Order: sequence, then structure tokens, then C-alpha cells
Amino acid sequence: MSFNSYLEKSLKELQQGAKFEIYDIKTKLKTCSKPLIKQHEGETLYRHRLILVSTEKTGFLCGLETYEYVLSKQDEEDRRIVYISKVDTTTTLKAYSGLTARVVQSYISSLPSQTSVFVFARAQPQYLFAKSAENKDKKVMSDRELVSWWLYILNKVPVKCSGWWSVPGIDDESSALIEVGARRRGWKSSDNIKWSYGTSYEPDAKANLVIPRFDDDAKSRLLKSMLEEDLTVSDFWNLIAFGEECGSGKIAGFFEIRLQETADSSKQIDKCQLNSEDFTQFWNKFMSLDFSNDEAMIQSTNIAKNDIKDIFPTLEPVRMTTVDALLETNNTNTDKRPAVNMLSSSFIKRKKKL
Repeated sequence: MSFNSYLEKSLKELQQGAKFEIYDIKTKLKTCSKPLIKQHEGETLYRHRLILVSTEKTGFLCGLETYEYVLSKQDEEDRRIVYISKVDTTTTLKAYSGLTARVVQSYISSLPSQTSVFVFARAQPQYLFAKSAENKDKKVMSDRELVSWWLYILNKVPVKCSGWWSVPGIDDESSALIEVGARRRGWKSSDNIKWSYGTSYEPDAKANLVIPRFDDDAKSRLLKSMLEEDLTVSDFWNLIAFGEECGSGKIAGFFEIRLQETADSSKQIDKCQLNSEDFTQFWNKFMSLDFSNDEAMIQSTNIAKNDIKDIFPTLEPVRMTTVDALLETNNTNTDKRPAVNMLSSSFIKRKKKL
């Protein structure tokens, strides 16, 4: 199933009569200048993707930025890796509660089988929508709330997968669940995902060789600064707990889920005509907008939509309307079918700084 198909099915639970426009902006695949994983000997391709969801009345509501990688090697099956770089909202209006989660879950569910999806959860006031932290209707999550949110969202992905998660500096899952507040809310692993606390890498593997180097990721920054290239994954994970981004009382979360099966097992990435230069041009314009209040949100949304028309003249948004638990989709490229807290850390034993 496509991203749009999953999303139309998921949105049926939202407020009746809500009308959404979904912009799915993605570049053509291009060759990475450096390998994503150092030990990979073949070619690495990637594309940049940005999904934005808006309503006419409110403007942009949420957004998702990802990098999609294809690691190819002669006589071997392609390996697919996705890094969810940013997820952001402009508002937390009750009428659209759960929208961002549904966008993320629909996106992941639409990926090919055996895709590995990585997330680095680190709390910031805003990620995609400039000045949105100033909006009185936006709730900015604490670091613990954000890690808990990601754990909940990924746990509810409606496809079979394996998952790994960890909070640097906390050795066991029970303590991590308490620290981020998930235990208090009765978090339990879903039937669709088999969770393991830790990482998917062999503890004795060379960290420098097996860990992906994503942009804007704490692991990549630490790998770049490492003088000891023979550091094991186990030692690397101990070291990152004392870093500036994950130590000193801060809470961050690392997640990886690997899709075992999806409704569409096709490995073919759809053709896309958008080039990286145009994407960068739009991105720079988008980052300069203002989402600090209701009026600014509407104005900035309209500016961004006009920029999309100018820069990507062939790109049309998918329009969806929830009506009486059905979702009507108006887009020729979409399947035409109706469907639609922070806890004290005083009692958590964290590793002592050496």
C-alpha cells in the first residue's frame, strides 16, 4: 500500500469534516559522496523527502523530514535504510490530536519490507516550523516526553517488525521505561513489534564500520570526533552516554525498527522528477518563514504553497476530507476508494562518570 492509502485509512478516526492537503516532496535518488556505512563496499544512493500536512483554516499542522538510502552491491539484494530526521507540529489543537502520529505511522508502513528505520529522539523547541515554539497553542515536549512519544508511536506501527531502543546511560529497559514515564502509563509491547533494549549491532563489532553516519545525528558526530577507530559498539554506546547531547542529565533516545513484512513487498522506489537543487531552494525559503501565531501560520503556509507551485510546478497535493467516518480523496495519483510528565530521575541508577 502507498503512503496515501495508509494515511487515508488512518485519518478516519479524526474529526469529521476535516479537510487536509498533503504535500509529499521528494528528490530523485543521487549518489552519496561518502558511504553511509563505512564497511559497505558498494554504491550508496539517497533522496531527501519532506511531507507537509495543512488545512485551509489553520495552515500547516505537521511535517516529517526523512532521508531514504539504498545500499547496493553487485549480486546482492539492495539494503534500504531510512533516517527520520525531523518531525514537528505548529499547534496541538484538540481537533487534530493524533494527526502527527498517523502521518509517521503511515509513512513507515508504506516502506518496503526489510527497510530499517532510525530515529534519534532529542528534545528541541522546534524542528521544521520556524518560531512555532512561540505559538501559545503548541506544546513543546520535554526530553522524557519526546522519547516516550516515539516509543508509543513506533510501537503502534501496523506492520510486523523488529525493534531496538535505548536511552544512553540507562542499562535496562525497566529503568528506561520508568525514566521516560512510559511505565506509569502502562506501556506494553504491541503484537506487531518485537522489541529489544539495546542496539541491533554485535557488541564486539567495530563501531566505526557498522554504525550509519546520518546528518544531524549524535552518533555521527561522535564517530567523526573519535580518535580510536577500533572502539567496539559496546564501548561506543557507553561513551555516548557521557556526551554533550545525551549526558549531563539530558535524556535522549535511539530507535531502530526493521520491517519484516508490509502490504506491498515491492522494493521499487517510485520515480520522482524533483532535483536536489530545487529542493534546497524550497527548503531555504521554508526555513525562513514564521509560524509563531495563527495569523503568521496562515500567511507562511500560503507563501510556502506558492513557492511549491513555482519551484515544483508538476507537484499536486493530495486532498482528503473526513466525512462520517469515511475519507474522500481527491487526487488522480491516489487509490480511489472510500475509507475513511516528566518523572523524577532521583531513583534511577545511571552510570557514573569515569
